Amino acid sequence: MLKLIKEGWRQDKDRRNLWFVVLYALGIAVYFSLKFEPNKWIAVGIAEGLIVLAIIFRHHLSILRVLSCLAIAVAGFSAVQLKTIWLAQNNSQLPDDTFYFKGKIENIDTNYQGRKRFILTDVKDFDGNSYKGKYRITQRSSKEEANIGECVEMVGKIMPLSKEVMVGGYQFDRKGFFEGLKGSGFAESRWFKIDCETKSAFDFNAFIGNLRYDIANRIKNILPKEEASIASAIIAGERGDIDSRQYENYRNSGLAHFLSISGLHMSMLAGLMFFFIRFVLAFIPDISLKFDTKKISAVFAIIISFIYLLISGQAIPAERAFIMTFVVLLGVLFNRRAISMQTICLAGFIVLLLSPQVLVSASFQMSFAAVMGLVAFYEKTSNAISRFLNVGTLHKYIRIIILYVLGVVISDFIASLMTLPFAVYHFNMVAVYTTLGNFLAGPIIGLIIMPMVLLSMLFMPFGLDGIFLKALGYGINQVNQITEYVSSLPNSAVYVPSMPHWGLVLIVLGGLWLMLWQAKWKYFGIIGVVLGLLSITTAKVPDIIIGPDAKAVAFKNLQGELEIASSRGGRFIKDVWKNKYKVSKYKSKLSEHSSIDVSYDKVIYNNKTYNLDDEIGMSIYIDYNGVSNVITIRDDIGNRPWNSAN
Repeated sequence: MLKLIKEGWRQDKDRRNLWFVVLYALGIAVYFSLKFEPNKWIAVGIAEGLIVLAIIFRHHLSILRVLSCLAIAVAGFSAVQLKTIWLAQNNSQLPDDTFYFKGKIENIDTNYQGRKRFILTDVKDFDGNSYKGKYRITQRSSKEEANIGECVEMVGKIMPLSKEVMVGGYQFDRKGFFEGLKGSGFAESRWFKIDCETKSAFDFNAFIGNLRYDIANRIKNILPKEEASIASAIIAGERGDIDSRQYENYRNSGLAHFLSISGLHMSMLAGLMFFFIRFVLAFIPDISLKFDTKKISAVFAIIISFIYLLISGQAIPAERAFIMTFVVLLGVLFNRRAISMQTICLAGFIVLLLSPQVLVSASFQMSFAAVMGLVAFYEKTSNAISRFLNVGTLHKYIRIIILYVLGVVISDFIASLMTLPFAVYHFNMVAVYTTLGNFLAGPIIGLIIMPMVLLSMLFMPFGLDGIFLKALGYGINQVNQITEYVSSLPNSAVYVPSMPHWGLVLIVLGGLWLMLWQAKWKYFGIIGVVLGLLSITTAKVPDIIIGPDAKAVAFKNLQGELEIASSRGGRFIKDVWKNKYKVSKYKSKLSEHSSIDVSYDKVIYNNKTYNLDDEIGMSIYIDYNGVSNVITIRDDIGNRPWNSAN
């Protein structure tokens, strides 16, 4: 084994630099794994210590390599800590009751109920007191249209961001914190437009935001609701109009990734633009004979990719996809091969450098897992693809079309396979018929939907996009029917308990080992993947779950399902539990469980009192011997700037 490791280290000399971004990400992961906020001078002290050690051992190359690795991890740790310190400044004390406030609209979207939401900045109350940061305010129904960049006033209530509602659950407050949100709430009155106190000559963000909003509205005016909701998602990044049934069909058929703008969309759009421009230029001899049309096409593909990034909302998968596409097209401009693992690692580093907090998001993890799997597959098959394109009896353009369709289907399959562990970890489900769903929908997405997206974008400024949007709607309708059919098959979505954190870490490290190395020692990564998958067997369903305000309580029955106790309120929390665990249709009763006493602000269990104001909520695990292990939500999330108990 030692010989194999030495041989692998020697053979993969050119691949060592790929681990730079992994080490950087490791530092970020360590920061988020802590239950307390580390002293801001710790990273500085460690960095200074590493510099001293580097000076002492400057003639020992192997030690310097280790110190360099530690330095990269410390850099990742420091980057996210500095961002946290910056965002934690200027916390405002929000009023406990409804009050008058005004602010400037930074963004507009809709929630899952279809209600309009404003992101307000420069918020002030009636007395002129300022509230720093951003606030998400859900509106009452209003027929009056608002534009991003305008100022509004209303009466409403703003509350702190929602905290985690179950042990091991999603940390809503952490996501909001790193988005710059300081609170969320709702309007109790209609909103009214007012003059902004300060006006800028031109607000680019407002221009792009209103453009996205107008595009989404135009799509809604032309296409039926179920088609328009999907079209708005894949063009403007607006997913608020997708109803729960429709989203569930996409998720259960393995096509949920299609609803999030990612590498699939960006690469298709750029590729279509590239070949479209090159095809058109082929009919203009004065250009095609004098200039390299491949490079001209690459420039146009970069431009359309950047425009798509802007109007799609600049989400993390879209940013990563644009960086990847940009680097690939730069390779075309400079006659360099750009589809490589170096490209994806560079893209990952840039994204983490700009937004280190996205490392712990499902979007980042699934996006990069999918694209790394695709790049690893391409590295193995690129020569075969090249031979297929250049050798054979079929016409070259026919081979390109065949390869395009096969590429869509295979890409969807690989992406679904690579994101499977993350789907289990974050969403507790496996789409059994993913291959079937992607096989049926892939050609429609590649040959109808994405070409129509491109043509709609190109002709929309001239008002000539109607026919293309209707053709796009036709393609979306076909995919909708496919998702409905596949999701209706028996056991289309199977519940799988979440693996523990360490299980996902093993899968990630094992997968990286498999994909980043190329010598035979890469197969050691299989050990990590297998052990990570087996960690699912250690997952346990809590015997008792208590929500943050005690309105939601559940007990595990003999079948291992949760029976939610009948109570008023706590609907959102109960819905989160239903997405995490198997929930019985039968209701439990608190009176049947004498071992626990639950009131509004406290829980008494085994003669110990837990204050829910401090502990937020809890999960109780009881082993075969009747011994209980109580884990509170505060134990799980610790005390960090985004969830501080103070």
